[in-house]
Amino acid sequence: MSSKDSTNSMIASDYKEPHELPALPAGLSTDSLLVSALTEGARKSSMRDLSASRYGGGDTSGIPRSPTKSVVINLPEEPPSKRMRTHTNAAPIDAVVTGISSSVNHQDRIKAIRVAQQSFDHGIQLTHDREISAGADIALCKHLSLLLYKAQSEEMDRERHAAAAAAGGGGGVDSSRTTTPDPVNSIPDLDPSEGGGVIEEMGSTCEVMEAVYRCSADTVATSFARLGTELLPMLIKITNHEVRRRRDHQAASAATSERDHHQLDPLIDARDLILKKTTKIMGHFARIGSLTQPLAYHPGLLSCLRRVISCPIGIVPRECRLNALWIVANLACNAENMVMMACHPGLLETLVGPAHRAIENEEAEIGDIDLFMEALRSRDIAIRAIFNLSWAPENKLLLSEHANLVEALLRTLMYRVSSWGGFGRGVSGILLQSRKHAACALRNLAAAPRRNKQILCRQVANGTLLDKVSDSARNDPDSEVREKALAALNNLACSATAEEFVKRVDCLEILTDSALLETDNEEGGTASHALRVLEKSIPEDDENYALLKPYLDKVSAANQDMEGHEANEGARGAQDGEDP
Repeated sequence: MSSKDSTNSMIASDYKEPHELPALPAGLSTDSLLVSALTEGARKSSMRDLSASRYGGGDTSGIPRSPTKSVVINLPEEPPSKRMRTHTNAAPIDAVVTGISSSVNHQDRIKAIRVAQQSFDHGIQLTHDREISAGADIALCKHLSLLLYKAQSEEMDRERHAAAAAAGGGGGVDSSRTTTPDPVNSIPDLDPSEGGGVIEEMGSTCEVMEAVYRCSADTVATSFARLGTELLPMLIKITNHEVRRRRDHQAASAATSERDHHQLDPLIDARDLILKKTTKIMGHFARIGSLTQPLAYHPGLLSCLRRVISCPIGIVPRECRLNALWIVANLACNAENMVMMACHPGLLETLVGPAHRAIENEEAEIGDIDLFMEALRSRDIAIRAIFNLSWAPENKLLLSEHANLVEALLRTLMYRVSSWGGFGRGVSGILLQSRKHAACALRNLAAAPRRNKQILCRQVANGTLLDKVSDSARNDPDSEVREKALAALNNLACSATAEEFVKRVDCLEILTDSALLETDNEEGGTASHALRVLEKSIPEDDENYALLKPYLDKVSAANQDMEGHEANEGARGAQDGEDP
């Protein structure tokens, strides 16, 4: 199977028509219908990971793996109060597209964009397909490029006038020379009186473009093929500029109260809208399997996403940060991207940031459900991205040597209950999904070389990795998490770690109890394999063998009893068959 076909098979349908937020049942499965961070309303979002048979590697042979999906659980900040706007009073599509294409002066452009907002902001996927077929994406791309040109021209004019004023009326300045704008930081900081309408118009244009891309996956791919090479660099440039502008103003913003924030920047709402929509448009592209590789390798995209994710809390809108994390997690699902992304400068550390945050210790301090949900969702998506990267055999060594990354997985694995649960925000579902991803990632990393297994067991998290994974394998309320934790123990068992195993009674007990299950049970097979590895790794004359032998005898006796019972049943059946 080609890389493109493999990626397409991993990615389920996404960004479909809007629907009402479904109730999250207890014990939410990875195949459940969940809500993406890339939507303002409730929208379906799912992403398949690579098959375990291709990227399991290491000591995982013989261990069946679940073909479940890697899914982001991102709930809206509050339940939708009304349905998305219907399409009953919309203007004809061709007329709207023509209006955008033919508008040049400011008044006509504003009017055309407002009509487009009213016509294209709906949830009918088939109609969005028709809008792109009519050229709405092309018209909006050209419109956005015009706004960027105007912004750069106005910036150059301001710099020239400022230089002339500083030189005393222009006596020492050659007015024929202009300053070439920075290709990234070329969008001006304008007040409304100086042309700030360009910023607001840019935000509205991005909003309309995002609405149009709520179309089918095939239509998104078609649109990207004809204008992606022009649109994507513009989106990256706009996002980079706004993030850098906010970082430059971070000190000034921190010195002002929240009430004075809008007075400091009257265009803050328009700027927030730009960041939300540019990242969401890139997210629409990232949900297409065939586009994940060209997106990941596009110059500047991963660096742009890394800047957004690494911004301090409160600098960028919450939705923008979640969008960026979601895109990274989706790109990491492509086998062709995994090694490159893991080696991209600073990207792994950027993911470890939200993943390693000790949310469980901050619940009382956070004090706000929205802030808590942002931190919880950020950790969940970051853990999912790490899980996706852990599939590549080449990444197991790199990721297993990252102490904070492994500690983040262990923290997530042990975070089962929150005081913020029970408020109808899906906290329990997100915690469960995060634990599943963390357990799967630990299982993958445990298939690293023996030297790394020894480091994981002895040094990571002060040597508590085996204790925490064993606790999860026994006490987690979800059977899938317990299964993956047990698989992680099996992968960690080797001659280099046998001594660490036999020192832990809880670890040996969970392996023994699982091995005593029926022989056709997956957990029993996995645990029995781990015990056999430990038995072969410790000589009988070693003092540690005395610690292991009682558990081996218990399993051996149970197996003999079972074999005897099966023999008796067989003999009884044969005797019954001989009776007349």
